[in-house]
Amino acid sequence: MDISRHDINALELFKVILDNGPTTLYAANTKSNMPIGTIHRHFMEMLKTEKIMVYDVAQSARKKISYGPTIYGFIYFYRLDDGLQKNLGSYFDRWSKSKHFVSDLKQAGFDERQLDRDTKSSKKIFERFVQFYAGVEDQLDFLVKNINEVPRDLRWFLGGFLLVRKKEYMRLYEELVRSMPGYRKDVSGILEGIINSYTKLKRLSS
Repeated sequence: MDISRHDINALELFKVILDNGPTTLYAANTKSNMPIGTIHRHFMEMLKTEKIMVYDVAQSARKKISYGPTIYGFIYFYRLDDGLQKNLGSYFDRWSKSKHFVSDLKQAGFDERQLDRDTKSSKKIFERFVQFYAGVEDQLDFLVKNINEVPRDLRWFLGGFLLVRKKEYMRLYEELVRSMPGYRKDVSGILEGIINSYTKLKRLSS
């Protein structure tokens, strides 16, 4: 994968955070060769895109904000760096001791009791989770950059899935399904496939 200079800098700063614990702008400045302004821009962008989050705000003569990783940050940068892939388990061991990171894990669907009682299994699940959703991110990236190579029916399904969340388009969608038998058949086929997949997953969780 080709990596832009922007992502190279962001990755470097993300790894500074991973390796040094919750990190302020000024602490990151001492660990990298980037100007403080560049670090600030990257931190604010990574915060906005949910790759990092605020872990602590210390009130002193100057307010000090410490940032730490999110699960999405691991997923995004996992795709870009072999070292992060290799050390993912060690990073989990370090950051799973942080209440902020554990809260992010729980929000993503990790089992709270297992996180507390079985760190070894939780680490393995985390590694699989990051690997899987890094693949999802790659597919989304491919979709954006190569939209013309994606089959029309898949584009329409994905776009339609996003569009029907808007009320006015949901009404249009329902009207089309009612009035077009062929379209209704196609939609039913897709939904049946989703239902079958869901049924298999339900069996696994029962």
